[in-house]
Amino acid sequence: MANRTPEQDLIDEFLGHLKAHADEDLRVAEVLNKNCRSKKFADVEFKSVSKLHWVIEAKSDDSKDRHNTVHKIFGELLKETGRTNRDSCRHAILIPSNAVQFYSRAFQSIQRGKFLGFGELIPIDTVFLSSKTGVSQLSWEALYDAHQP
Repeated sequence: MANRTPEQDLIDEFLGHLKAHADEDLRVAEVLNKNCRSKKFADVEFKSVSKLHWVIEAKSDDSKDRHNTVHKIFGELLKETGRTNRDSCRHAILIPSNAVQFYSRAFQSIQRGKFLGFGELIPIDTVFLSSKTGVSQLSWEALYDAHQP
C-alpha cells in the first residue's frame, strides 16, 4: 500500500486497542476521523462511550524525518485550537510506546517552563502511548521528564 505511513499504522493499532478498552472515557463509540492526512480533522478524532470528544495528533519516530516530527507536534496542536467546535474536546498526542525517550530527549532542548506552559495553553489532556500489547498514558509533564540524562 503506497499510502501507508508509520503514523497511519500507529493510528490503526491505537484505535484497535480502544475499541475494547475497559474505560468508557476511552472506549470508542464513534470514529470521526482516523486518517493522518486529513485536512479537516485531527489525525484521530472519536467520541467515547461516555460522550467525550477526543482530538489526537499522532506522531511516530519511525521515519526519515523523525526529528521534524518533534516540531510538527506543536504546529499540529496549535492548528487544532483554531478550529471551531473544539471547546469541549479533549486534546492529546499519540506516540509509539518505544518512542518516549526519543521525544523526551528532543523536548528537553526546550526550556521546561515553556514546554509545560504550551501543554496548559492547548491544553494537553494526556499523551497516549501505543504498542502491539496495548495503550498507556503519560502526562505532558511526565513525557518531558521521561529522559534522564
